[in-house]
Amino acid sequence: MSGYPRTKIASGGPYEDVVGYSRVVVAGPLAFVAGTTASSDGSPIPETCEEQTRQTIEIMRKKLAVAGFSLSEVVRVRMFVVDIKRDWPVVSKVMNEYFAEIRPVMTMVQVAGLIDDAMLIEIEMNAVRQ
Repeated sequence: MSGYPRTKIASGGPYEDVVGYSRVVVAGPLAFVAGTTASSDGSPIPETCEEQTRQTIEIMRKKLAVAGFSLSEVVRVRMFVVDIKRDWPVVSKVMNEYFAEIRPVMTMVQVAGLIDDAMLIEIEMNAVRQ
């Protein structure tokens, strides 16, 4: 991938400058979206995992659009949840609303916790320009 110029897009979230990463990196026809939570654009964190999932996807959708991509070009989604038994049904419902037509590969795993105790889900995405 050394032949592709890299475009870096920030979201203005609270951790990007502290940690030293970009929300989205585009390399040629590929877009890589960093782990994103419902507060990644500075928004308040909703209480439920369903609301957090929806808000997180909308943040990612907007940043993909800035990069010239759409959710229809997503090929991989990774979800990190703090309580998979409780939240997989609502996360799956929201994912199906957004991705039923294109069916990217998806992985959902449980993690011990996220950087803020109010966060219930973090999502990563990869997209390929069509």
